[in-house]
Amino acid sequence: MPLVQVDKNLKEKMLFIKKFVSEPRIIGSITPSSPQLVASMLCNVDWESVGATAEFGAGTGVVTKAIIKNKRPQSRLFVFEIESDLRQKLSRDTGLDIYDDAAKLPRVLEDERLKKVDLIVSGLPYAVLPQCVTASVLDGISRTLDDDGMFVAFQYSLHMKGAFERIFKEVRTRFVMMNIPPAFVYECRGLK
Repeated sequence: MPLVQVDKNLKEKMLFIKKFVSEPRIIGSITPSSPQLVASMLCNVDWESVGATAEFGAGTGVVTKAIIKNKRPQSRLFVFEIESDLRQKLSRDTGLDIYDDAAKLPRVLEDERLKKVDLIVSGLPYAVLPQCVTASVLDGISRTLDDDGMFVAFQYSLHMKGAFERIFKEVRTRFVMMNIPPAFVYECRGLK
């Protein structure tokens, strides 16, 4: 790996750690997602059928960049990151408009004259978010995910399994050891 890339990766990790230490209820992790976690999250996405994607809790953009790499050129991507420094950095890095609050997805889609998205990818730390915030985000998912769409999230516990099972007919989990900390991936389909 070239030295410039190593330096950029180190700066990203240091920014992430700094944000985690100052705002653990917003960031939720001490380090960005590993390549193994990203691969596990996106491994079952049928990119040819995805016309619109929303990503919640984009952080430094590790998953965002993988989505950009895999999506069709005409596919739409709506990225949400509440932390302002990370949001600005991600906007500079990707050239995308980055939205602040994932609960605003229904309003963003309405402004863009879209009703539904085919894929929602989430890195939100639901376990540490206030219940009212989690409820608002989950309501937005229920209202905006296409009937044939897929919701994928990672968490550090199985804490959200019951909540996801109340929304989706099918909830599959898998464990990714190669991440700091190790994580569970939830792959959910079929809104109830």
